[in-house]
Amino acid sequence: MRHPLTWLTLTLCGCGLKSLLPAGPVINPVEQAAFVPPRPATVHYTGQPKTAFPILPLQPFGLQYAIDVVFVSTHPDWDMHEYARLDLPSRSVWIAKDSDRSGQQTIVADVKDLKGWLPEIPAPRLERTLAVQDHTDGDEVQVALSYINASDQPVRVRAQGRMPSSPPAKRNGNTMKHSQDVVAAILDIERFGKKITGNISIGGEEQRFKKILGLVPFRFLLKQTQAGIAIANYRMQPLDQGFSLIRPSPAAPDWPTNGEETWTFDGQVAAYDNGIVRFQHTFVEGGLSSSQVRQHGLSTPTFDFRLQPALPDLRRTFEGEHTSTFAMDVNGQIGHGKGEVRAWWINDSELHVRLSPTSPDWLASRPMETTILFLADGSVDVFTRRIVAP
Repeated sequence: MRHPLTWLTLTLCGCGLKSLLPAGPVINPVEQAAFVPPRPATVHYTGQPKTAFPILPLQPFGLQYAIDVVFVSTHPDWDMHEYARLDLPSRSVWIAKDSDRSGQQTIVADVKDLKGWLPEIPAPRLERTLAVQDHTDGDEVQVALSYINASDQPVRVRAQGRMPSSPPAKRNGNTMKHSQDVVAAILDIERFGKKITGNISIGGEEQRFKKILGLVPFRFLLKQTQAGIAIANYRMQPLDQGFSLIRPSPAAPDWPTNGEETWTFDGQVAAYDNGIVRFQHTFVEGGLSSSQVRQHGLSTPTFDFRLQPALPDLRRTFEGEHTSTFAMDVNGQIGHGKGEVRAWWINDSELHVRLSPTSPDWLASRPMETTILFLADGSVDVFTRRIVAP
């Protein structure tokens, strides 16, 4: 008798739905080796640094969910529903993430000052009561949740299943077009479980699960890490020992998150710790060569973003256009994403940086462009937005 996962894999592949399953790395060992050691950019500078602090042109993010219940319903307005547990050294936090039919995801969590919690992820969010009964014991997951969603509908969820004891053979997960307006994301599917039952009611009505090929209910139990680059809106200002980063910039106050961060900078490394994750950006001759996100309580970096060569020193004007290649690693899994980053000056006070992923397909469909504006008072505004894929 065929193993259910083998049957599912063969069936999906035969019907053109292979993309639903995790894939492998998109960078081979030769490409990996080319990122070490990082080389400085080769450009002709035409000006001196405009600021003492470095420019952060791209916003990385990364989080690991110890438990992630994924349901896809046939509701006319809603598509995917995720119920994720974030394990921190001092406590665990559950969040509910509902995606509408366009792929826009809204977060509901019972967290004080939710707009200032992990503000680097600019998804719409609602600070509401999220009642959770979590009776998980080891690999046996049993949880019930209730909350009010973004459409003010009461939602009740029950899920029970077994988390697999070992990872799947391939771990590079498909983002399935969700939150494509706010993040260029990669995934590490550390556990991929199908042994799950449960139900979901929305507005007092029991929902049916979407079925893969009309046979298999679309519900999974995952342990996964989500990471990548997010759209951004912030102002950087000088401090004696580094710089401050204010979200959003006062020039564009319409933004779903907010916060003020105090960053350190020693001439080579810029760092900030928000108590949940630590961000570290490393520079070579003033140009960004890597960005790393580390989640507290985990020994493996949540996200590594490497550039070769490093970007130019973005504080200085330079001639022409510079191109770097990038590699994305997530939760220790090498090469889950790759592409190019290009930088060029528009005029003496405006600089553009474009992130152009090339693989895998679900990452390549989410290019971004950053506009960096140098202000007369020494501050710098940074705006990153999604652009249309070529």
